[in-house]
Amino acid sequence: MAHVLQLDNETIEVVKTSRRGSIGLKVEPDRIALMVPKQFSDLTIESLIANEKDWLLDQIRKHQAEMPKKLVLKPGHELLLFGDKILYKEDHKTSVKSLQVILEGSCLTAYMQTARALKAPEITARKKVIQFLTQQLQGYLMEKVPLFAEQIAVSPTEITVRNYKSRWGSCYPDGRIQFNWRLAMAPKDVIDYVIQHELCHLVHPNHSPQYWQLVAEHCPDYETHKQWLKENGTALIHF
Repeated sequence: MAHVLQLDNETIEVVKTSRRGSIGLKVEPDRIALMVPKQFSDLTIESLIANEKDWLLDQIRKHQAEMPKKLVLKPGHELLLFGDKILYKEDHKTSVKSLQVILEGSCLTAYMQTARALKAPEITARKKVIQFLTQQLQGYLMEKVPLFAEQIAVSPTEITVRNYKSRWGSCYPDGRIQFNWRLAMAPKDVIDYVIQHELCHLVHPNHSPQYWQLVAEHCPDYETHKQWLKENGTALIHF
């Protein structure tokens, strides 16, 4: 269970956990969480935060400073599509009704010369690129999820793509599985691992030895794919 407190201009989610006698701070792009022992009362937590205010703010600032900045999309940038490099380009001459991005060979071109002037063309172009990547991932999931689900002998109820900031996928007790759109930038064998990872949670809703044994049965090289995400995931998450 969690509740939220304000510390200067920062919103902190306080999460009570089974940890004993110590606190933990987790700073993510869209979330700051303070983990505290579950036996701590609300009064104890508020007193702790008040006493450690300077230290907490200092740690938050340090973590935020170390985070990669969100990529500013500009012509000439290299993007990834299923692990392959594609070049982002902008066309400011061809007239189009609305801003659109089209994959042409190894180039992803944004057609910017719209009938009506855009207030924030860079932001709109970024949204269109994200939309393109999302659609690419959706198409791949439609192809692969049924195949892997049959192999693992599970039946997911719904497959969707959403904007996660700190995870690649989620599996819910009712059979719904959600994937991070940024997976469209990962190699296909890495995406396959994430699909199998989430589908295996429909059998074992945990990370027990039995769960990892099932993952290994269907994805023997899963450790390699986990390592790829560990090494490259931060860059993808901050796109």
